[in-house]
Amino acid sequence: MGDSKGTLRQILVVTDGCSNVGEAPVIAAARARQRGVVVNVIGIVDKGDIGRQGKAEAMSIADAGGGMCRLVQPVELSATVQMMTHQAMQLTLQQVVNQELLQVMGKSTEDLPPADRTRVMQVVDKLEEETDLEVVVTVDTSASMREKIPTVREAIRDLSLSLQARQGRSSVAVVSFPGRRDALAETVQPFQTEVDMDLLEGILAARGGTPTGPAIDHALSLFGASPRDEEDGPRRWADGANV
Repeated sequence: MGDSKGTLRQILVVTDGCSNVGEAPVIAAARARQRGVVVNVIGIVDKGDIGRQGKAEAMSIADAGGGMCRLVQPVELSATVQMMTHQAMQLTLQQVVNQELLQVMGKSTEDLPPADRTRVMQVVDKLEEETDLEVVVTVDTSASMREKIPTVREAIRDLSLSLQARQGRSSVAVVSFPGRRDALAETVQPFQTEVDMDLLEGILAARGGTPTGPAIDHALSLFGASPRDEEDGPRRWADGANV
């Protein structure tokens, strides 16, 4: 998708373990952040734990990508995907509005009187509802995910349905890692306003290792050849935030 003004961009990584193939995912997440794309991570807890190393990696990826990390049981996955998408949008918009306030007024939201702070948050809420959103759900399809894949499919479907209720245009793409035919990552579905469940059913199958870093890079490539950099993004956003 092209670099259209007023589009929030997110990568959501869904995994149950550690990367063991390709570039370190922390490096790929930092690259995405530099280009204005937030990386969030959901770690699926398996039988009470995903391991200390898995937890540490999930948190490090989210930190490098400027996003959030949640560790959840499979039954919590659908609600968590929706919640994190919403929270990441709100947090990004708050940061943008705060930057604009600092540039124009020398104050952050926290420095404003209560009435003005309320008005700013109303602007953020309005932007969250009306802003275009592009999300790439990047799904770990390594062998350990086999029993969790049906739950992941349902979570992606529920996310798509929830986003259709927004006023702004929402598009969801899906990437699996590893992909078929020895590919490190594969586009299961390009950006669409609705998720094709038949397509997910046929392609999201567990196999192979866990190339999380290459998958994040693959997801980043779906946003287009020239995504805006980290500094340009907030300035573009601030133009539309009539604070």
